[in-house]
Amino acid sequence: MKMLLAPFYFLYQAGAVFRNLLYDWHLRPVYRPPLPVISVGNISFGGSEKTPFARFLLHFFFDLGFKPALISRGYQGRWEKTGGVVSDGHLLRASWEEAGDEAFMIAQEFPAAGVFVGRHRFLSCQKAHELGFNLAVLDDGFQHRQLARDIDIVLFSSQQFPFARREPLSSLRRADIILFRKFSDQTSANQSLDHPGEKLRKKFSRQKIFDYEVLPAGFFNLADDSPCSLESLRPQRIIAFSGIAAPQRFFSLLRQEGLQVVDTLSFPDHFSYPSSAIAKIIKIFREKQADCLCTTEKDAIKLAQRSQLNQLPVVYLKIKLKVDQQFSQELVQIVQSWPR
Repeated sequence: MKMLLAPFYFLYQAGAVFRNLLYDWHLRPVYRPPLPVISVGNISFGGSEKTPFARFLLHFFFDLGFKPALISRGYQGRWEKTGGVVSDGHLLRASWEEAGDEAFMIAQEFPAAGVFVGRHRFLSCQKAHELGFNLAVLDDGFQHRQLARDIDIVLFSSQQFPFARREPLSSLRRADIILFRKFSDQTSANQSLDHPGEKLRKKFSRQKIFDYEVLPAGFFNLADDSPCSLESLRPQRIIAFSGIAAPQRFFSLLRQEGLQVVDTLSFPDHFSYPSSAIAKIIKIFREKQADCLCTTEKDAIKLAQRSQLNQLPVVYLKIKLKVDQQFSQELVQIVQSWPR
């Protein structure tokens, strides 16, 4: 299948290269918004923790005294084309169907941050500025070159396959900072020249490169968002399911935590879970004589009101990012002169 898709992949990459050249040669306009912009992105099709990292940045800058806002496309939300204010820093103004799952998840978890969605990110930045926000975190912004940015941060994983890239590896040279994902078998002691992180540092010596890890932040009951201890889950037979871009990473994380995952189900990214999908999950749960269902935080926001699941034990996993302390110090230095 990959060989059959290869010609289309190379055509897509060629189109990305040509589009970037138009910006490099100043043949396409770039719009400067009225507030500083930090872009978070990648060069792959999803699955690199951009949104959890954007959430990390919102908390980071809020703690520094900024009033940050998330600028997101609101992918597959009803407001994606028209745009809208998901959160004004005080009130949650949208449902996940309107905002899109990722933007809604951040607005719900961090109400002090502004969350703005829509294809026209420049207009979202203007609206954020009008409402008093003084810093924009642009989610999935690396390819959105029509919006000027002050810092370009790219998340990169050595487990991203070449055919899963939106643009060539060489595009990382546009980044100011590259965050390299470490996995459980990549320890800080493993710094040999053939280590993926060291190869990246050698190839992109002009970029500042730091490490990050994805860690579990806890399990929570879907019914009431109450915490669920890891110890109580380990003896249980678990069916894990998700509608995210890289489901195997989620399943692997559960197994690394010592959970007995007896079966898994993967759905497309941003999956909305129609009744037929819920019925399929319940059917497998009963066939496998499982004790518990486990999903992701992103999926949980779309399942919380589904009455079909009310009688079943369902938990979801929150994740957090552990970022190199030197990266935090670098950010503090960069933004120290920005108005707050």
